[in-house]
Amino acid sequence: MKNRIEIAALATFVFLATGSIIGQRAASPADLKPCDVPTAERGKTEKGTCGKLEVFENRDTRRGRKIPINIVVLPATGKEKATDPVFYIAGGPGSSATEDAPYVAADLAKIRERRDLVFVDQRGTGGSNPLNCELFDPKNLNSYLGHWNPPDAVRECRKKLEKTADLKLYVTSIAMDDLDDVRKALGYEKINLAGSSYGTRAVMEYVRRYGANVRTIHLHGISPSYQFMPRDFPQHTQLALDGVLDECLADANCANAFPNIKADTNKVLAALKKGPVEVEIVAESKPAKVKLSRDLAGEAIRYMLYQSGAAARIPLVISEAANGNFKPLAEAALFYRRVIVATGATGLYLSITCAEDLPFVKGDEGLDQEDTFLGTYRLRQQREACTLWPRGEIPAGYSNLVRSNVPALIYSGQWDPVTPPEYGERLAKSLPNSLHIVVPSGGHGISGLEGLDCIKNISARFVETGTVAGIDTACIGKISRRGFQLQPQP
Repeated sequence: MKNRIEIAALATFVFLATGSIIGQRAASPADLKPCDVPTAERGKTEKGTCGKLEVFENRDTRRGRKIPINIVVLPATGKEKATDPVFYIAGGPGSSATEDAPYVAADLAKIRERRDLVFVDQRGTGGSNPLNCELFDPKNLNSYLGHWNPPDAVRECRKKLEKTADLKLYVTSIAMDDLDDVRKALGYEKINLAGSSYGTRAVMEYVRRYGANVRTIHLHGISPSYQFMPRDFPQHTQLALDGVLDECLADANCANAFPNIKADTNKVLAALKKGPVEVEIVAESKPAKVKLSRDLAGEAIRYMLYQSGAAARIPLVISEAANGNFKPLAEAALFYRRVIVATGATGLYLSITCAEDLPFVKGDEGLDQEDTFLGTYRLRQQREACTLWPRGEIPAGYSNLVRSNVPALIYSGQWDPVTPPEYGERLAKSLPNSLHIVVPSGGHGISGLEGLDCIKNISARFVETGTVAGIDTACIGKISRRGFQLQPQP
């Protein structure tokens, strides 16, 4: 889940927030400085306020190094402003909330009419002492198509980052303590929290620690602290892939174009299991030869499943490969490695998952899923990376399900390959004032579906009223896929 697919994974903006240092004690929003914030429309900006709050890296000792926590506030657009803002927590782990700001602001435009939107880069991301790594050689395309996190690159990254960070102190619980410092510094009493993917785990940890300060929580793609990534990635990817292929066969046009799509899928997997396939692709307007392995082919399909729009291309891509044309699949593998795996704060991803997830995957657990389309490479390679990374401490009971009376609106995508509806359903049972909605044909993200104004309207009503009572969800049944791509694009 090392990405920000849900809102801005493929964005080309890089947001650089600048501003003043806010004191550690309670402060008013006036301590922030005016700044220009990019909008979702490329090349355009809007007025916001930006700043940094210094916190101790080691919150227990309150000694030594301090790190900046980067903050951007987008003001409410309407005249009647509520006092409780929406704090957005980014996914990944490793994504920057302030870089996501333009796209989140567009999605939450109705909510923003009455509420400020607050974006806080979690420690280790964006402008908050980022733990970035250089994993691949941009001059060698095949370097992207090898190990998920190459061990030598992981060692070098650790060596570099340890000069400016104690890598054991970048776990979710500590980051949520930072977040509450920001809340106090900005003078907010109650806040609304929004998060997707890993951001939902962080939201729930904040609720566990500071639930009295939370008015509502708004979640998409539940990543619980007991998920233990990436143990279940293969089975969840397989369930999502099977669901999309079944949907194709239930669609007359798709079924006519790809009547043997399930057999084709097995054929492609069998071919890749024999060894990598050499493929000639076009990269940066030049022909290049790359080797596509079974692992990277599986990863490409997994990332295509993340967004409903990209998933609509899967039958075509698999059919082409079954007929000997692996180019679309290889291009997808390279694309996702370059824009997802190679980006974001990889060091933070390792600090969190090597403390919160991998230690709880026991022995051969999860390694019995080699026959799935994804296979088990990710668990094996991520476990290897964690042997090279310092392991932080997490609170006792951290993996336990959070129970709270805070009103909660929970969305899951029907064919989400990483945070399937079962996680949302289980969380809803521990939150008595919650509503769990499964988005038809949704993936980890829901772009590419028709009828998404339904989601925006439900979310706006929920945040405005502060309750799930009386919310009409009838429009959810009208959300649908726009169709499958049946022919290669010229």
